[in-house]
Amino acid sequence: MRRRVILAAVLIILILIVATFPMRLALAMAGAEKSGLTAREVNGSVWASELIEARLGALPLGNVQASLSPLALLGGDVELAFSRPDTRLGELAGRLHGSNPRGLSDLNGTTSLSGGLGLVPVDSLRFEGAAVRFDDRGRCVSASGRIQLSVGTSIAGLDLTRGLTGPLRCVEGRAQAALVSQSGMERLMLGFDGSGAWRAEFAITADDPVMASALSAIGFRAGSNGFVLVSSGRF
Repeated sequence: MRRRVILAAVLIILILIVATFPMRLALAMAGAEKSGLTAREVNGSVWASELIEARLGALPLGNVQASLSPLALLGGDVELAFSRPDTRLGELAGRLHGSNPRGLSDLNGTTSLSGGLGLVPVDSLRFEGAAVRFDDRGRCVSASGRIQLSVGTSIAGLDLTRGLTGPLRCVEGRAQAALVSQSGMERLMLGFDGSGAWRAEFAITADDPVMASALSAIGFRAGSNGFVLVSSGRF
């Protein structure tokens, strides 16, 4: 009887320790920065915390509520659920996986993209059930869902405020999003790997000589796919 009481007391103490363990220390121990997650300030425990001015690589998340999955922790994995119920910035929610395969899942909502995609003036990204996971070599092992990309400024007189949209998938070890505008005249192929290295190929079909000249003037080059602008970098 006494042994059971001692075991129960130890279990309660362990639960209390885990329940009040600071999220800041948990993220540091889990190597969150290696997954691209940073925040100016982290408040609260692993079960209920707030990340102030959080970022995921080039994606500014803002102030998000976050918690670690207890089931994942029991299995030795790191799974961080986060949400941003912000009507001004737009709602955003998803799960960050810090272990192999690492990446994101159940990502829904809108965020801006710091610096755009190099020469491609991206204004914001919208995710619809997006998920992408990478192995320890940075190769894409699974990808699904959809991405919508919005361009905030006109390009050679084209209005792309309705954006380009398309599915996520793995292609030859890289995550790839093949995005198309509503007219089908504008296409963007975006590929990236687990290290954050990306390449974007933006193609526009232009039969009008005036538009063709305008596209050439801002860096587009004529090709078999129309007028193409290629840009690359690292998130």
